[in-house]
Amino acid sequence: MKNLRELIHPFLKSIHPRVYFQIAPDSAELPYLVYDFTQIVNDGEEFETVAVDIDGWDMTDDTTALETLMQTVNDALNKKTLTAEGLAVTFYLDRKIPLLDDNKNIRRRKYIYEARLFGRS
Repeated sequence: MKNLRELIHPFLKSIHPRVYFQIAPDSAELPYLVYDFTQIVNDGEEFETVAVDIDGWDMTDDTTALETLMQTVNDALNKKTLTAEGLAVTFYLDRKIPLLDDNKNIRRRKYIYEARLFGRS
């Protein structure tokens, strides 16, 4: 999974400057993106499948900026193939989820992608 992180992190940073893996620091300036992976077992497949969650976070009453950020991520990532030495990953949007946070001021959106990895991950 380290190689997948090395591929996706700079790609997401090219879209938005504040990108974090799994958890953002308390000092993170909003809006920001947080991403994580869940490995899916593929018996007998020629590729590995990973669910990639990308969460957008913001703190405004108007969600337009957050929705625009997430659409920009999707426009850049959906059906995109990223490659590095010995690894190719193609992303497919699976679902979009508006998340409710315990803090009523936080606005969140989660986009989940199915990533198909060919080569070493």
